[in-house]
Amino acid sequence: MSSTLAADPTDDLETGHSPTTADGDNVVLDHIRAEAAAYAALASTAGGRVIQISDLQLRCTDLGVATPFGAGAFLDGPVPESALGDLSAQLRNFFGGSVGGPFLLFSPWPIADLTEHGFACIGHPPLMFRPAGGTAPVIDRLRIVEVGDEDALADFERTLIQGYPVPEMQPWVRGSFLHPEVLDTRWRFFVGYRDGRPIATSAAYVTDALAMIELVAVLPEARGGGVGAAITAAATLTEPTLPATLIASDLGRPTYDRLGYVSLTRYSLWLGQR
Repeated sequence: MSSTLAADPTDDLETGHSPTTADGDNVVLDHIRAEAAAYAALASTAGGRVIQISDLQLRCTDLGVATPFGAGAFLDGPVPESALGDLSAQLRNFFGGSVGGPFLLFSPWPIADLTEHGFACIGHPPLMFRPAGGTAPVIDRLRIVEVGDEDALADFERTLIQGYPVPEMQPWVRGSFLHPEVLDTRWRFFVGYRDGRPIATSAAYVTDALAMIELVAVLPEARGGGVGAAITAAATLTEPTLPATLIASDLGRPTYDRLGYVSLTRYSLWLGQR
């Protein structure tokens, strides 16, 4: 290789996933940072726990509830195979410090098999991106409103738990997942109503770089007919000048394709037990 092409070994080269990488450098890093911040906001407003472990570029949040959707670990950068034992120990130390259900590890970076460390692979869902702008579909008899008070937030919470569904949090108890103080954070929540009844939810966590879409759910009897696309579009366009990202399932991906989302990469999701 020509010496003129080789980087100086003393240069601090940008990797796109270092602690000093600026927001806006790349969509993948912007998404995982938004995801971690979003779930930290859920936890901190509800009396949960949040921790950052800089050596592993790891951030953990724990609501202390029965569902793994309330306990997440987020990797801001790849973890070398030699550090997997430390990663496992840190996760078990944090999540083992309180009661609750299983926890999820989210990695948009390639990561070695964690099975021998006691984790179960959930899958490799696509991380999807949509440019700013566009319009939302209009569905007959579907009224979509942005949550602005505690009663509407309760409608959102109940519909999410019943529609996703989250059986481990049923029967629903008001405030079991979302504390009203979350309305003062960067979260934006949307509820779809049909004939006055809440039937669908979506949410966006808005950063300076993007809107991270989460918590999309539709009651079983209301599925089909475009309700899922319409409620997702409401969150997607909450800040029309920003692009949007979300983690899809392969089953739900066609809906997001039709909304203009494209797949960037695939996550690795691992389930751990306390």
